[in-house]
Amino acid sequence: MKDLGISISRARTQRKISRWGAATLATLFGMAITASAQAPTPKRTVIRAGRVLNVRTGELRSNQTIVIEGDRISQIVPSSEVKAAAGDTTIDLPDATLLPGLIDMHTHLTFELSSLSYEGLKISTAREALHGARNARRTLEAGFTTVRNLGAKDYADIALRDAINDGDVIGPRIVASGPALGITGGHCDENLLPPAFHFQGEGVADGIEGVQHKVREVIKYGADVIKICATGGVLSKGDDPNASQYTLEEMKAIVADAHRLGRKVAAHAEEKRNVSRADALSRGIHGKKYGPQRRAGILEAKDA
Repeated sequence: MKDLGISISRARTQRKISRWGAATLATLFGMAITASAQAPTPKRTVIRAGRVLNVRTGELRSNQTIVIEGDRISQIVPSSEVKAAAGDTTIDLPDATLLPGLIDMHTHLTFELSSLSYEGLKISTAREALHGARNARRTLEAGFTTVRNLGAKDYADIALRDAINDGDVIGPRIVASGPALGITGGHCDENLLPPAFHFQGEGVADGIEGVQHKVREVIKYGADVIKICATGGVLSKGDDPNASQYTLEEMKAIVADAHRLGRKVAAHAEEKRNVSRADALSRGIHGKKYGPQRRAGILEAKDA
């Protein structure tokens, strides 16, 4: 519950909440950061809510007040126990149900649907970053205060993360991967152009040494998490979503280097057999099919 982000449930109060929810979240986020940065003693924001959901216990508490000091929630107590002081910002939401900010573990904020077709070839990195700024704001307004962005061209998601952290644009906290790692001609390569262009995706890396170098490179340029394409996908040209792409040895090398440098790894994996393979690596299972697995690290997610 100790998270600044609060999303507003619209159950039973949809029309009344609509004028408060999104704008309140974005405004509150900006006010709290401004207060924290400029004042030695953070100003308080007092939110009086009709109900607050405790997501740990499932308890729905009525007539609650949330007190925010700077960018941190300091209290969640019955409204009768809190009196607003001079200088406090007060927000009254008597018909609202509040809950902690949501977390989305797999986003592509800088992408548009058109980015995945031939139309995407004419979209610049700068334009993708601006798409990301718009989508980040929409994501925050929908109640998601933290996201993990798994794959973006030219480190556009890292630029977006930094802009949000600096207060330049409104958006959720972003755990960013930068370019996703993949094999030549695989799901994370660029396969739309003819051979004369000799073009490939910037996350392409093959072989043990190649993937080790690429992990270190994306971390050099700011990646918080490593994204890999362990199998083919359904929205890429020329590869099979049922076929594995990175070998087990390559994946072990990726995870080992990522963990050594303080990062975790998320894997795109289609088809049950390949998901099991990634799971075997993540858990260190000694399976009959894959042989003894050394616990090199943890794959945070096997994204469908």
